[in-house]
Amino acid sequence: MIETHRYRRLLYAVLCLGLLAALFVAVWRVHAEHQARRVEIAMDAQDFLSFAHAYGYNPKAFLIALRRAGLTSLAVTEELGGNVSTSSHGVVYSGQQVLDQALLAPVHDPGLARLLHDHAVKPDWVYVEAFDRPTYERYLHALRRYFEPKDVRPVRTAFPYVVAARTDLDYFNNLALGLPADQVGLARDTHLLLIPRVQNDERYSPAAIDSIFGDIARDGRVSTIIFFGLRNQVLGFPDQLDATAAAFGRSGDNFGTIEVYSKDQLQKGNLGLARLIPNQVVRVQAIAKLELDKLDLPTVVSRYALGARERNVRVIYLRPFQHEYEGKSIEATNIALVAAIKDALLRDGLRIGRATPFPRTRFWSVVTLLALIAALAVPAGFLLLIEFLRTGPGEQAPGRPLPRPLGRLALILFAATVALMLGALAIHHDLLGRKLAALAAGLTFGTLSFTTLAVLFRTPPPPRAGAALSRGVRALLAAVGTALLGALVIVGLLSHPLLMTEVEAFSGVKLLLLLIPLAALLIALYSPRFGSTLSAASLQSPVRVWELLAGVAVIALGAVLTLRSGNQSDIGPSPLEQHLRTGLTHLLVVRPRTKEFLIGWPSLLLVAALWPRHRRWLAWLLALGAGVGLGDVVDTFSHLHTPLWVGAVRTINGLLLGIAAGAVLVWLYRRFVPEEPAIE
Repeated sequence: MIETHRYRRLLYAVLCLGLLAALFVAVWRVHAEHQARRVEIAMDAQDFLSFAHAYGYNPKAFLIALRRAGLTSLAVTEELGGNVSTSSHGVVYSGQQVLDQALLAPVHDPGLARLLHDHAVKPDWVYVEAFDRPTYERYLHALRRYFEPKDVRPVRTAFPYVVAARTDLDYFNNLALGLPADQVGLARDTHLLLIPRVQNDERYSPAAIDSIFGDIARDGRVSTIIFFGLRNQVLGFPDQLDATAAAFGRSGDNFGTIEVYSKDQLQKGNLGLARLIPNQVVRVQAIAKLELDKLDLPTVVSRYALGARERNVRVIYLRPFQHEYEGKSIEATNIALVAAIKDALLRDGLRIGRATPFPRTRFWSVVTLLALIAALAVPAGFLLLIEFLRTGPGEQAPGRPLPRPLGRLALILFAATVALMLGALAIHHDLLGRKLAALAAGLTFGTLSFTTLAVLFRTPPPPRAGAALSRGVRALLAAVGTALLGALVIVGLLSHPLLMTEVEAFSGVKLLLLLIPLAALLIALYSPRFGSTLSAASLQSPVRVWELLAGVAVIALGAVLTLRSGNQSDIGPSPLEQHLRTGLTHLLVVRPRTKEFLIGWPSLLLVAALWPRHRRWLAWLLALGAGVGLGDVVDTFSHLHTPLWVGAVRTINGLLLGIAAGAVLVWLYRRFVPEEPAIE
């Protein structure tokens, strides 16, 4: 039978092997994030042209000025049938409208008049009149994607050109008729990249999808394709995603996945298409018109800069800013906005140009093998946690045999981990297996990090405040270092383009924030390593009112922390907290998390300074606070769309502010609370 100390050495060896594999992945991820640093700054063409027309600006000259300020791209949306009559290059009528008009007065339009003369107008057809040859050919080509050849007729091939289609006007109004040539030409003439915005139709065949990509390729220097439409679908949904992915593969264009704030805004088919082309996915950030109208220029700049810096946004999608700023004209304000966004991106080490996705490399397949190795750190860490909990202080003498059930448990856990990873890979759901292993890693190492604080809870505090603070800082660094090992395992398991662009989500974040503090509380209350004196008799004693209220408060706090987690939390920050966040962002660039420097680290440092009489009733609350901070460290690196350097800087900033806040708290406690209890 294996001895306990050899068993622990074996666990440490496996743990180091898993951490080494995770570290290799992390290093490569830093390299990949460094390569994907180019950001596009795009302007919506339709909104821009309406804006320029309303203010009497020359669109071409205005765009050139914006390009010099930093604009890289023009986003051109497919023309819908309902917009034809409001454009300057065409008009559309139903056959019944043409016939009714002919009854009221002579029709002078030469195209329609000729059709009426030949009795060729049919009431159940739609007639589209184009005022130039390219628009006529675009309409004809687009309509043939939707209808059978017999139902689309070029009824007049000379000016004014007329195309007829057997359909009703309501259906026609929702059809996409290709990219307007004048807007595409404007992008070409101003030397801007083209971002086509394409609408899906569920009846598209693979040939139709290839035709759309062929038209796009002829239109200009395409960078990123973004989909739109009333049904909010990607091209090819639901049956032709493979054809769309193949077309993307041949074209080499980026697929722009739009950052959303609720699940009902997600484009249908977004995940399915992204899984087929993970190394062509770039994240797009836009601010809706109604919200943009309420923001000032610095807020808009900071929002976009934050998205590019901390959420891997690689396409900044702009709409014209409608307000003057600092006495500038509307035109000058928009130029200043683009220039300010560009300057902010450059300050953050990003570059301007065609958006770069995470590179296509064989390494992403190697990650699968490294993830299997990294996953072995999870059962090793869990078994070390059991070793800590099952033995008290001074019970780790060498030579003691390992209990047989514990040996069986170790074999079962390692075998289950390997089976989970290989099984998920075999059924082509390797990311699911890696997510489950990552969740277990976060919970295990987050809890394990709290166990490093046992000495603080068990031994008497130093008499001097400075010594107590120094002891607390050392314990804090050890605990955070252990939590970062769990973060490293999560990075090793989940560094994948789909997770780094948040197309795939790691749904275990809220559990980390909730369960790690709870585990810390239970360990502090029951583990002999923490000096716990709870017994069965104490558990049967009556519950006091203040204890009941404290429990309710803890549950409420846990619910609030869980609901507030994530980029799109269910509970928004208060105005005071929002001002604090804004100030910290301006001061430190990367804002630390308030759960760390206002709750976790001050609680942990205060434990080192508590007089023994106060530990009996306050230590459990401080243990909970410390668990909140340690859980948040793991949570920071569970947001896979955040670059690793941002997570590292955020953790360091949180430590520095937390130590400063904790030092003030320790000084106040030791200054105003005497060592001996007051005699009544």
